[in-house]
Amino acid sequence: MVLVFIAIFMLLTRFCSQGRPINHVKVTAPPAKNTMEQLLAVQNAISQVEELVQDGNIILLKLRALLLAMHSQATDRAVLVLVLMALAVAFLPSKLIILMIFLETFTRNSPPRRSSTERWTRRMREWWFSIPAAPVVLEPDQEEKKRK
Repeated sequence: MVLVFIAIFMLLTRFCSQGRPINHVKVTAPPAKNTMEQLLAVQNAISQVEELVQDGNIILLKLRALLLAMHSQATDRAVLVLVLMALAVAFLPSKLIILMIFLETFTRNSPPRRSSTERWTRRMREWWFSIPAAPVVLEPDQEEKKRK
């Protein structure tokens, strides 16, 4: 339904705003830096992007390991959580689910719940780190084999 609403919004926007110019996006220029500072900034940005890509790859490999049941204990927990979530969505009214999410979100860091939240977060982090990523084998490019 969300995708249908987005499509309807896009179509309504398209038909209702025909002929009007598009607003420009304003970007402020970066402060003046010498060449060395610019190179260091670019190098820092590239290393941050590489770290994000590596973290994303690890997440995808762990999700693949979970979906293909490579690590049985972690897969069992994930299946149990998914089944419980499906039962909750199927049998609980949506108002109650939204209320529970709202209360969880806004009371998570309150003093009475802070210790249990930290403990739960630590357990989730330990569970996530216990999942081994799917093994990866790097194969050389076929063109490199032909050249040698």
